[in-house]
Amino acid sequence: MKAVVLKEKELVVQEKDPPQLRDDSVLIELIIAPILSYTDKVVDGTLPYLLPKEEFVFGSDLIGRVKAVGKDVFDLKVGTLVYACSHVSSRGNFRENDEILIGLTGMNKNSYRIQNIWRDGAFAEIAHYPIDCITSLEEVASMDIKKLSSIMYMAVPYGGLLSLDLKPSESLIMGGATGSFGAFGILIALAMGASKIIPIGRNKNILESYKVLSPHRIFPIVLSGDVKSDTENIYKVTGDGLDCYLDITGGGDTSGVLSAIRALKMGGRVTLMGALEEPIALPYVEIMTKRLVIKGNFMYPSYAPANIVKMIQSGMINLDMIDVEIFQLQNIQEAVKSASTKKAFSYAAITL
Repeated sequence: MKAVVLKEKELVVQEKDPPQLRDDSVLIELIIAPILSYTDKVVDGTLPYLLPKEEFVFGSDLIGRVKAVGKDVFDLKVGTLVYACSHVSSRGNFRENDEILIGLTGMNKNSYRIQNIWRDGAFAEIAHYPIDCITSLEEVASMDIKKLSSIMYMAVPYGGLLSLDLKPSESLIMGGATGSFGAFGILIALAMGASKIIPIGRNKNILESYKVLSPHRIFPIVLSGDVKSDTENIYKVTGDGLDCYLDITGGGDTSGVLSAIRALKMGGRVTLMGALEEPIALPYVEIMTKRLVIKGNFMYPSYAPANIVKMIQSGMINLDMIDVEIFQLQNIQEAVKSASTKKAFSYAAITL
């Protein structure tokens, strides 16, 4: 089969033996696999990801049809349209949990143990994933499959909003809103019943474009970098502070993070899911007196994609604004280059 392999900081298309089915796994014939916008930085080493020690097939999530199922897999038929996520954790309640994103990265020094089992990812004619990662798409199979691949971009912020325990009618600040994960987080927050959503970022045009989704519920704020001014502007949206804040910013400084935290009301909640490296000058006394809850979160629970499918099927999530640029697998380098330019509801993906 043809597969995209990472070799010496370059993605190369080559022939590879098909994966061998495990008892707890599924073989999937690729239909479409979205490409993360920062893939080029993973490939060239700019992002210090914990890659598998041996040569591996690149790519995280995909949509495809089941080709074969292991003997420990029940109620999943060959031919079923499925979504495969890349998040895998070690099983059992022993010591620290190891986690990986298949075809992308490990999360700690022991991740190579899981990577040795689930090393190869999505960018291949046939992919091999554990049953834990599989969600049926049969309920939405008649919809545009290329747009359904946006589940990858929705599941991550959905995990953050679950971590926040976002409730209907609450107000939400969405940090990193001009990137794909932040943009799709707005769609999820609308579906979950947020009364006011404040997307924050630096790109005014992108932020303003979100108003069309729900003019009476979305109030974009363009960040200036001045913490005091930005805090005041965010706070003014409700007049008494915001309920919660999800940050999923991919890069830059943390001034916007501090502004958002300071714009929260008493008992405000924060979940951090971005990739910022700069320290946050957290206001200690304000955190104490306002009883703020600040925590980190990684990825999402295994049931998240299934919930998103239900929201799509019911019409709670509208996929009309999504724009997917499709590339053939053999054009992977061109596809990765294009992916690096995408923002908001636009992304690149590969197919056969």
